[in-house]
Amino acid sequence: MARAGQVIRNPATGETLTFVVTSADSDGSALRVDVTADPHKEGPPLHVHRGFSERHHLQAGRIRFTLRGEEHLVEAPSRFEIPRGAPHTFRVEGDEPARTIVDHEPAGTYERFLEKMYGLAAEGKTNEKGVPNLLQAAVVGHEHLDDFSLARPPYLVQRALFAVLAPLGRLAGYRSR
Repeated sequence: MARAGQVIRNPATGETLTFVVTSADSDGSALRVDVTADPHKEGPPLHVHRGFSERHHLQAGRIRFTLRGEEHLVEAPSRFEIPRGAPHTFRVEGDEPARTIVDHEPAGTYERFLEKMYGLAAEGKTNEKGVPNLLQAAVVGHEHLDDFSLARPPYLVQRALFAVLAPLGRLAGYRSR
């Protein structure tokens, strides 16, 4: 379980994350993380958070957000909000790292998802974009589809696919953590 002050790093995506306020600290109402992302790095594939909104407080650098198919170049200092259920991703622009404080409300189980995905990347169990193989993704994703689902295929297709593939992944030895 995450704790305030804990630092995790995803070497595949070039992100270093510090937990500032955890779900336990806020009785589940919020998760706040301080993220520093390396220059020229792309975020995860186009995705959706069905369970929470995401609010960025950009402290340094420039981030190009893609939100609902539109691009938004955000330069520090500024704020940018991603509503619950909106397809989005990002890319760090320029030669400097970007640093953003991100609030997720409510917290859901997103901190556990982040710990799992960063841990898999740190162990070399993802590709260069931080994505694990399909069976590993199904085992983790089955538990966290409201926290993180791809924008495509449709949510119900992902839910059905992971319901079938997650047990196969567990039989093959993949674990959720």
